[in-house]
Amino acid sequence: MVLSKVFCSKCGNPRENFELLCSVCNSPFIIRVSGPYEREIAGNFDYFTKPLIEIGTRTPIITEEKFKAKLEYYNPTLSYKDRGMNTLFSFLNEKGYLNSVDSYCEDSSGNAGASFAFFSNILNLNSTVFASRTANLNKLKQIEEYGSKLVKVTGNRSAVENAAKNSGMKYLGHQYWPEFYDGFRAISYEIFEQSEKIPDDIIIPFSTGTLYLGVFEGFSHLFQNGLIGRIPTLWAIQPERASGMYNHLNGIEKNTRPSVADALTGVLPLRHALLSSVIKSYGRCETVSETEIINAKRELLKMGLDCEYSSSVTYAAFKKYNLDENTLLLLTGHGMKNVGSMNHRMR
Repeated sequence: MVLSKVFCSKCGNPRENFELLCSVCNSPFIIRVSGPYEREIAGNFDYFTKPLIEIGTRTPIITEEKFKAKLEYYNPTLSYKDRGMNTLFSFLNEKGYLNSVDSYCEDSSGNAGASFAFFSNILNLNSTVFASRTANLNKLKQIEEYGSKLVKVTGNRSAVENAAKNSGMKYLGHQYWPEFYDGFRAISYEIFEQSEKIPDDIIIPFSTGTLYLGVFEGFSHLFQNGLIGRIPTLWAIQPERASGMYNHLNGIEKNTRPSVADALTGVLPLRHALLSSVIKSYGRCETVSETEIINAKRELLKMGLDCEYSSSVTYAAFKKYNLDENTLLLLTGHGMKNVGSMNHRMR
């Protein structure tokens, strides 16, 4: 039987209820899973009995001449974020944390907000998304189409987060809840089930590190069960302009700037200490330029792969670092999210 535990990433103190940070040292919580791997992917998540939508959707893996790609934009809101929101909302719903009386909020640069709005709509919740005034207009429209209120905030990513936290609503900030990033374990399980051979390298867009951490935990669980011989090399890719994790790892001090890859904000991740350890042991963190990102998107589009700029960083890195055909790209968001957006333009 799979068993998951939630505890502080720094002092190991267990989470008692629904607190966002450890009451002892104010550090974020993490989640770890142990026990036998279940071929029925939903069986690897023990903290709810019935997910709101299917787990283990098996988004397609396609084979190009020089690489493979997993098309995570085949999720309902055209973004991989649905996997994490599904596990988070399924958990909170079963535990009685969500109801039709209270109001709930989230802060997001776009994709997470749209997914938050989608799942809020499923449960008929009174929900609000706080976003920057400069956020991608297509994603902001998507949030409103799912029925959530939208509050535009002047300022950087921290200002948006603080506005949500101080709103008086119940705060469901996705990066704080370990049940959110834990949903991305399913991606690793699907790669295992769909592949004759596990990729040597997996290239992952990196912003706050939740996707990276979830994918690592999934492969770690498979490795613990002796189902794979090693964890693939996990590449964390950031735009040069928005590279908070890369800068942290390399002792670089510089301000981040908006990138054409607007979903990759470049903030220093909440769990940066844990991510630093994982990256140093199992992967690499690298950056790509605006020109490389734009050219990569154009080339992918000509292959029939219409992804947003925040996904095309993976192909830009694949080319830049001369990886071989046993490489898998995670294409996390659909190109529709960028159509007509001012965020297309190089600043």
